[in-house]
Amino acid sequence: MALRTDAGRREGNEDSVLSMRLASGSLVVAVADGMGGLELGDVASRTALQALRGAMTRGATLGEAVREANRAVHARASGRAMGTTLVAALAEGTQVTVANVGDSRAYRCTPLGLRRITVDHTHGEEARQAGAAAPTGALADRWASALTRSLGTRPEVEVDVFGPFDLDDGDCVLLCSDGVHGVLADEAIERWSQDLRDLDGAIEALLRGALESGSEDNVSAVALHRPAQPRGVQSAALRRSGSAWDPKLLVERSPVPRPSRFGVKQFLLGLVGIAAAVLGGMAVWMGMR
Repeated sequence: MALRTDAGRREGNEDSVLSMRLASGSLVVAVADGMGGLELGDVASRTALQALRGAMTRGATLGEAVREANRAVHARASGRAMGTTLVAALAEGTQVTVANVGDSRAYRCTPLGLRRITVDHTHGEEARQAGAAAPTGALADRWASALTRSLGTRPEVEVDVFGPFDLDDGDCVLLCSDGVHGVLADEAIERWSQDLRDLDGAIEALLRGALESGSEDNVSAVALHRPAQPRGVQSAALRRSGSAWDPKLLVERSPVPRPSRFGVKQFLLGLVGIAAAVLGGMAVWMGMR
């Protein structure tokens, strides 16, 4: 296992990452991408992972734990515009279960190719899934990337759960935020997955590749890899001693220098709303002529 998060070109980091061992020996990993501005997004992503950790420790299923994380973020928001995406994986032996809300993704990387596990909860992805034609024009990309589902915006949320499925020899499960997959094509991620002998170095290279490809967002990723051959050099994360959960060791977050009221995603959603209102007004005016 290896994990990393980086503020990238942003002043602060709204992403958080998690890795924890349960008493059973199972491993839980997660990536959360907060929304609401530097202060609120940071709080939302950390709150979600803390709630997920607590629920899994108490024996909840992965889906139940994600729903508990949603309730925790919603309570913490107290009516403020804050929320977070969440993608998480539970590895029990060679069996892996994945859950997600939002547009942070999970991939299964195998020696034979790459397969996306999760479905983005965005207007664009849901239109494609339904076979509908996506709109065109200046606001099309912003509309397509706007979230239809996230943690914290409602008291309850629908959670997608995938698996369990077998992680075969040589397979890897990759969790990442949209700061990574938004700029790296599937072909680039597939090429990256072909050499995971140094998993910590590979995760660092993945985030560096996303930033070099133009990502202007925070970048975060967690990888679970089952080597095809007996393990040589063990991942640094697994060599760490101490308790199963130590935030100083297992959650890597960049410092947040100062708060900001609005996040980029909320700004884009606002633009979409304004454009819709203007177009609606024009339609009414043309109809009256």
